[in-house]
Amino acid sequence: MYKKILLVMAGIACAALSAATFAQGENPFIGTWDIDMERSNFGSATPPASMSRTYYDHGDGSYSYIVVTINQEGVVNASSARYDYSGDTHPIANFNQDVQATISYKKIHDTSVEYTVYVDGEISQIGAKFVSPNFQQLSIAIQSPNSDLQDQILIFNKRNN
Repeated sequence: MYKKILLVMAGIACAALSAATFAQGENPFIGTWDIDMERSNFGSATPPASMSRTYYDHGDGSYSYIVVTINQEGVVNASSARYDYSGDTHPIANFNQDVQATISYKKIHDTSVEYTVYVDGEISQIGAKFVSPNFQQLSIAIQSPNSDLQDQILIFNKRNN
């Protein structure tokens, strides 16, 4: 009897989660996210003073993002790219950096994607992004395989506009 109740409760929870995902629209990443400095782990990288990322849906299966970072000295940096989930690479525009980078995305699930950043054709960064079930937290796990940087886990909170 207890197992049946648990199965029914799990089924209700799954249905509620599916309905919530549907209610949020096609892409739960869309919106503006602000870094949670206390909960993020920057590994061996220097933490910024602030960071935000905004994702846009262009309505044609493509998306774009802009990431704005302010370092501890107050210098603003930003990067942006238009992308899709095909796995194809797309150019990244970096401000204040002379790096030619590209990014590719693959959708894993409605609330998770993985990505790869290439610099001059070499893998610079691999990562995964996950949106929480309540759509209020974005977690990004980052690895830099061709460097001495330690792995990072960045936590962002959705900005309520």
